[in-house]
Amino acid sequence: MSRHVLVIEDDEDIAKLVKLQLTEHGCRVKLAYDGAVGLAEAESGRYDLVILDLMLPGTNGLDICRHIRGQDRY
Repeated sequence: MSRHVLVIEDDEDIAKLVKLQLTEHGCRVKLAYDGAVGLAEAESGRYDLVILDLMLPGTNGLDICRHIRGQDRY
């Protein structure tokens, strides 16, 4: 069974490297490059894991984490 992972990281090189590693382990990975897009994606999808950078443009990672943890579905 494949795990669904959301990576929210503004450095595209780092995001792509994380995706590459996770994909090699059988994960399905979605990338978001800023906080607002990442938060919207987290709200619209169901992920087994969200990896996020703390210092993001727009909404910062800590605020995204608080929002996600406040949702009943996670």
